Amino acid sequence: MLAASVAVAATARGDADPKPVRLADVIAALPQAPATPIAVREAAAADADVGAANAWPSPAVHVQTNRLTAKLAAGLLLPLPIFGTLGAARHEAAARAAVVHGESAVAQRELRRRAVVAWIALARAGAELEARAVAAHQAADLERVAKGRLAAGAGGEVDVTTAAAARARADVAVSSARHAQAAAAAALAGVVGWDPMQPLRADGAWPGATAAPLEALRARLPRHPDHALATARVSAADATTARARKARYPGLGVEVQVSFDDPTTPGTDVLGGLLIDVPIFARTGDQIRAASARAAAERARLAAEDAQLGGELVAAYRRWQAASETVAALERDVLPAQERAAALATQAYREGARDLSTALQADRDLAGLRADLATARGELATAAIELQVAAGEEPGGSSAP
Repeated sequence: MLAASVAVAATARGDADPKPVRLADVIAALPQAPATPIAVREAAAADADVGAANAWPSPAVHVQTNRLTAKLAAGLLLPLPIFGTLGAARHEAAARAAVVHGESAVAQRELRRRAVVAWIALARAGAELEARAVAAHQAADLERVAKGRLAAGAGGEVDVTTAAAARARADVAVSSARHAQAAAAAALAGVVGWDPMQPLRADGAWPGATAAPLEALRARLPRHPDHALATARVSAADATTARARKARYPGLGVEVQVSFDDPTTPGTDVLGGLLIDVPIFARTGDQIRAASARAAAERARLAAEDAQLGGELVAAYRRWQAASETVAALERDVLPAQERAAALATQAYREGARDLSTALQADRDLAGLRADLATARGELATAAIELQVAAGEEPGGSSAP
């Protein structure tokens, strides 16, 4: 009956039927989301930097001529990256690439979390629309009862007016809930990259029914992507320190020069030499101290990150527990009792044993409770997603018990 009334109302307005979207559909669409290529291309650029770090210093070629001696002299200067400088640069680039890959993984998780939360908001808006539609249907029934009692001489005009006002208010609530659903659909489309003008409705089960024990979730924290990223940043800082230490060693280069057509020398003259680049003014000590300080800061940040992850996990678990208990109590105890009270109040008004205000108040309480239940279910689903994020799991995935 509810589905038929909503479909009739949508047809009367000329709206297109909302497209059903499951949570699995949203997750499957994320590889084509507009934000997905950003992390992929940043990771590819970091991998390319690793290859570029293998490059040797560029050789220098010089050509000269003289008026009295050699008419042509050509030389080549080839720097030699010895003393481990090339390996240190390569190790630093690889460590920084690992940081970029970690940041990409965190960004992808955040994109997935945003998409799942947006789907939950759509599901919550749809559930509230259903609750408001049921309330509007009940308000219309009471208005018909009031008109029937007036026609039978058992009611008054004031009851009909009051019931009509209640029905109008319920219709306004339905319209507002429908607009909220359209806004939630557009927000989800913006995250995933769909057409924001396409009406959507959430379909399928909500996340949040079960979760692993807290101790099992805490045991997974060493594999948390944020912990892995912080660890990669420490490794990158250590690699930078190692490269700075290698800069203390002198640089070597080989120079070869050939002189042609020199009237003072029979034949072709070849000159060879060894160049030593001494970094006495490079302030390598300051560079090493700065790199070491950054590495120490990254280690402190890793310790702070681990402490924060532990606290966020426990807090997310407690919020999930509270939301689970709230939804269970509303579904098991409160909603059935309120539905029974509303049905009895309506029946009593039909039979003339109660006035209209009693029936209207019971229906309003029931409509408010259904809206509260939709809100509580949305909060439970959101809390479950935040718990998965805090535990380092993929948002919207299945949690192992």
